[in-house]
Amino acid sequence: MKSSPGDVARSRSRNLLGGLLLLSLALYVNTMFNGFVSDDHLQVEQNPYIRSFKDAPQLLTNPVWFLVGKESLATYYRPVMSFGFLIGYKLFGLSPYGYHLMNVLLHMTVVWLIYAVTARLFRREEYGLLAGLVFALHPIHTEPVAWIDGVPDIEMTLFVLLAFLLFLRLEDRPLRRSAGIYAAMLGCFSLALLSKETAFALPLLLLIYEHFLREDRATTGWRTKLGRYGGFWVLAGGLVTYRAVFVAGLPTIVVQRPDVTWPYAILSGFALLASYIGKIAWPVPLSTFYPFQKSTSVTEPRVLAGMGIVLLGSLLAAYFWKRDRRYAFALLWTGLTLAPVLNARWIPWSVFAERYWYLPSVGVSWLVAGAIERGWQWRGPREGLRRWTIAVAGAVLALLAARAIVQRNGDWRSDNVLTEKTAALFPESSAMKVMLGQMRWAEGKREEAERLWREAIVERPNDAVCLWDLGLALLEKKNYAAAIENLQKAIALAPRHSIPHVYLGRTYMAMDRSAAAEQEFRKAVLLSPLSVEARNTLGRFYLDAGRAAEAESEFRASVAAAPTVAGWRGLAQIAALRNTPAEAEEPLRRLLELDPLDSPAHFQLGAICAASGRLGEAKKEYESGLWMDPANKEALEALRRILAKMGDSQR
Repeated sequence: MKSSPGDVARSRSRNLLGGLLLLSLALYVNTMFNGFVSDDHLQVEQNPYIRSFKDAPQLLTNPVWFLVGKESLATYYRPVMSFGFLIGYKLFGLSPYGYHLMNVLLHMTVVWLIYAVTARLFRREEYGLLAGLVFALHPIHTEPVAWIDGVPDIEMTLFVLLAFLLFLRLEDRPLRRSAGIYAAMLGCFSLALLSKETAFALPLLLLIYEHFLREDRATTGWRTKLGRYGGFWVLAGGLVTYRAVFVAGLPTIVVQRPDVTWPYAILSGFALLASYIGKIAWPVPLSTFYPFQKSTSVTEPRVLAGMGIVLLGSLLAAYFWKRDRRYAFALLWTGLTLAPVLNARWIPWSVFAERYWYLPSVGVSWLVAGAIERGWQWRGPREGLRRWTIAVAGAVLALLAARAIVQRNGDWRSDNVLTEKTAALFPESSAMKVMLGQMRWAEGKREEAERLWREAIVERPNDAVCLWDLGLALLEKKNYAAAIENLQKAIALAPRHSIPHVYLGRTYMAMDRSAAAEQEFRKAVLLSPLSVEARNTLGRFYLDAGRAAEAESEFRASVAAAPTVAGWRGLAQIAALRNTPAEAEEPLRRLLELDPLDSPAHFQLGAICAASGRLGEAKKEYESGLWMDPANKEALEALRRILAKMGDSQR
């Protein structure tokens, strides 16, 4: 039976869509080899609230950074992200591969939704495929896809697009017969709001679309129009109320940068807009960090550029409004979803971030796809040459974009790689010097770390993080007076942070000021109850002071928050002091899961196994420990005795 032209067209569209989704997967498949990076450690590895569904209420009633205690000033509320991590933990444990896979699959779903929404909005499947291709190939999206903790932008975009797609379908039937679609639409919008705050822009976009773009707007009454989008406004208002009343410690708006006054915020907004447009137009180089300098004069080049962009965008919107309002809507989509991140007063750390383009770039994809299609369809002289030029230029840009994406994905392989790559782009940034110094310190390059911190503190004398890092360096050099001066200044500048209290307590310990040290350690735990460093340090203090019960309480709180070698070692030592080897066995096994090369732990566990008659296990533990410490006489003698007993039992 011969296929109809419609069947052939649908088959072709399905094949092209399948190819687009495979391309979306291929571009990010190398992220599967990346590890946990930056905030991933706290939000996944060290987050006790994603281990069990019984903690789900905590995720709904607290801001995302509540797990760091009083340290955080961020007002982010991301329950969808946290629930996603909980599901990821149940599926993959602490394997980074699984979380990266989830990000890639969500990104592929977004690409499919862009195709579906565009095909519906512009009434052409080919146009949807082209817009999806533009979105999939843009390197600006690498950050939210390659970074596990960047997933809120993907989740929000997914649910916004799904809600919008369902909203577009409301015109297919009377509203009273669309209860299922309406409920699903509002459900998706609720999830978008619980993913990220930028979703609040959707109700305004829908209001504009309903009254000025929808094809049946001239024949539809106000009651029907309001019924279609009114629920979005109710939900948005409801979430604001819920956050204000029920989410602990989460005001709706917090001024994060009081030094950026409203006049400066407006000027900086124009400058940021120019930077964002420049980055979407030319996404090279890409970075996880961009230095921010507030704008204070209308004559600054970036401020003037931002004003010019607003003027040009307004003129284009007016032009498109007369020719094809859907392109004006694409401009509005881009502008309204980008606008919230242009206010530097509200953003605590990354004032400029590539991931903030993820949702706004949907509108850009519509505009670029439209420009390509118009160029291809335009009739005129040298049509063949023009199409050939568009095809070749498009292929070259696609290859360059794919190469940029694959290379950029590798930047997120580890903390060290990401820090090195970012510092290479902004070597003069004091913030990057502080981060690079922390990396060098962890590598054992203490002199280089201190040099970087001293350079940074000259540029930013009130940088609390740099001050407490310098305090640590001075502590290591036994320059206690200078260490105390730096750490106390850091505490005055950042009174909610626990780390400077930990370092100050360690300084007092080195000076034999035990009472003062305990006070600082306890302050650190009070500020950040889930900080394993604060808990382990206080636990070690109690253990060295012979206060085993208090030490055990701290170490157990530490491993409950996040299993660490220091926490499990402390519990094993407490059991050894109490002469209860059975209690020491579990901590030792947990310790060895985290650090299989810890030879003393292998020897201790071997002794416990030998004492309980498990000679085979004891032999294995001693042999494992001797592989790292082959000259240990006590372990060699213990292994000889075990082998002798095993020989006797076999005879």
